[in-house]
Amino acid sequence: MSRIQLPKDALKRVKIGQSFAEYDIIRNDPDLFVTTPSTLTSIDPDGDSCFFVGRRGAGKTAITYQVQRKFSRTIHITPQIFDLLNLPLEHHEFLDTRQRPFKSLMHSMERALVDEVIKTWSEQNLFKFDRCYDSIRRERGLIEDCDFDLRILNLTEEIFEAFTKENDKLWLRQIKRSKDIINEANSIAVDGNYEFILLIDRLDESWDGSQSAIICLMAMMHAAVRLRATTSFLRPYIFIRENIYDRIRSIDNEFSRLETSSVFLDWTEVKLQELVERRLVKPFNTKPKLGGEAWSYFFDDTNDVSSLEKVMDLCQHRPRDVLMLTSYAIDNAINNGNLKVLASDLDEASVRYSTSRLKDLGDEYAENYPNISLILEHFYGLGNQYTLNALEDFIQKIIVNESIAKYCNSWIFDYTTPYRFVELLYGIGFLGIKRRKSIQYKESGKDSNAKPAIDNNSIFEIHPTYHQALNLRTILLSDLKASTTLKNEGILEDLPESFKLDDYKKALEDTLDELSKLPLGTEGAKSFEKIVGDIIKLCFFRSLTNVQPSERTYDGSAIRDWVASNRATGGFWEMVRNKYGATQVVWECKNYNELKSDDFHQLQYYLSDNFGRFGIIAFRGEDKDSYLKHISNIANKNKAGLVIILTQKDLEVFLRQAIKGAFKESHIQDRHDYYIRKIS
Repeated sequence: MSRIQLPKDALKRVKIGQSFAEYDIIRNDPDLFVTTPSTLTSIDPDGDSCFFVGRRGAGKTAITYQVQRKFSRTIHITPQIFDLLNLPLEHHEFLDTRQRPFKSLMHSMERALVDEVIKTWSEQNLFKFDRCYDSIRRERGLIEDCDFDLRILNLTEEIFEAFTKENDKLWLRQIKRSKDIINEANSIAVDGNYEFILLIDRLDESWDGSQSAIICLMAMMHAAVRLRATTSFLRPYIFIRENIYDRIRSIDNEFSRLETSSVFLDWTEVKLQELVERRLVKPFNTKPKLGGEAWSYFFDDTNDVSSLEKVMDLCQHRPRDVLMLTSYAIDNAINNGNLKVLASDLDEASVRYSTSRLKDLGDEYAENYPNISLILEHFYGLGNQYTLNALEDFIQKIIVNESIAKYCNSWIFDYTTPYRFVELLYGIGFLGIKRRKSIQYKESGKDSNAKPAIDNNSIFEIHPTYHQALNLRTILLSDLKASTTLKNEGILEDLPESFKLDDYKKALEDTLDELSKLPLGTEGAKSFEKIVGDIIKLCFFRSLTNVQPSERTYDGSAIRDWVASNRATGGFWEMVRNKYGATQVVWECKNYNELKSDDFHQLQYYLSDNFGRFGIIAFRGEDKDSYLKHISNIANKNKAGLVIILTQKDLEVFLRQAIKGAFKESHIQDRHDYYIRKIS
């Protein structure tokens, strides 16, 4: 059979897409979706799994899109409750899942989830509140008037008030109410197709990583397992990052109940290759076959070095990594005038990829180990392999480092023995253990709290992903002599211009403190404007630059808005630039807790083809459904663009994440997606 002839400019026609599913072409193109065991589980109507677990970039969000395509009846929830709920008892009192404190929290979560389904039934006219369903009728206020988060706040307040006042009758009544509502909902569901899938995703984006947040999530997980077993109308799917799942594993005395309902997002090299090949051949009518042939049309292997093997060696069996690296390589090939991706294009791409992944690793684990990137950066310029003795020398040098002692002090001193230090770096995928013929890295789904098998003769290797970012030499270090100075000067510090680390951290903490104490109204207006400007500069400096004030007069007062140049090369802000033409992003500052229609009209004046059609209002209050009318009018009626609202709580999330050394865009992406869903 003759070889298919693709156009000479075939590489230029390829759209690999975004490595982040939130912005990727996979959202609208099911042909690009790759079937894996975890995706099959998610669409199995008889499946019992509730939890989909994976590291960042493993494909959790992509599964939610596939489920929504396969099933029309889905409810998407992004909980904001985990940093709002103040537990009324000491944390240790919730750790026994069989005792009343945890049961109270679990039943509140259970009831809130069931109420969310009943609310959707009512909104879609599948069900009308009827007197014959007494418990549901009495629950009507909570169902109709509250969103998911507010409902949990109300339910936990009620049940813990009964518990703390030792009112056993009232406490039992609350527990019985949950059971009665479930029984009535089951009886309603017998009469027809009432089943909904609850997609609970990105639930870690608005919390502070505290023990309280972990306990609340643990209660939600136990509620999900119970509901899957006791209801005929609800299938809860919770998508959880692996490091958070491991934290729950370490404290839950009945974790086996959760483990049997968990699915890990594992990818084989064959499936990762298919992921890229589907995107490579998508633009062409006559397509090369998947399974190797398609790859060979776009990647050159004439030097007897397999480009596919090189990609897989560098990436950690995660789809996001593979898409990122291949996309960089294709861009390089096009810029270099090559018709195929050459080895030199891939080498050049691996430098950019390695730097990006090192930053991502620090962000991913900043919740568990705040500012862990400070430690990883100090491997710069050393070797790629280490003995246990060399790692012990490394530890002794970093613990006397002033910045590390200051910003990692909440956890680093628990890992100052070589064995504990290896467990830490192995658990996050940074370090592997050399076996006879290969290097063993942590596998997805394996408990990161488990101790890897090592001894005094073990050899450890930093994952190839990070070699170029850290400029590592190919050498085994048996020790780090006293004359060896650790340095991180070669790494471009991920800080705003003109800031040193201490100054940067202090600026973040001072801004957070000032925001929490700032008075509302005219008195604090100027200060709030400055705070918002500082947040843009301190938390979004990777993508938004040249932040300048735009002053105007309104009602006799000088008002300062902020305009930032959008120079993102990936992620959320690149999507905003491409989708809305937003080369400039306007931030309007409102130091009060109630927005008026004029506030939306003022921002609309900025939106244009030249400026971009995306703007942000930052204010001090809580989001309200009434604001959606104004946002919808701007987007749908006036066709002017999209306006999103950021509350004080959102601003605090950005600051807290940056203080911990994490620069994540998923929270602002979630606010964007929320408004898109509401006004569509």
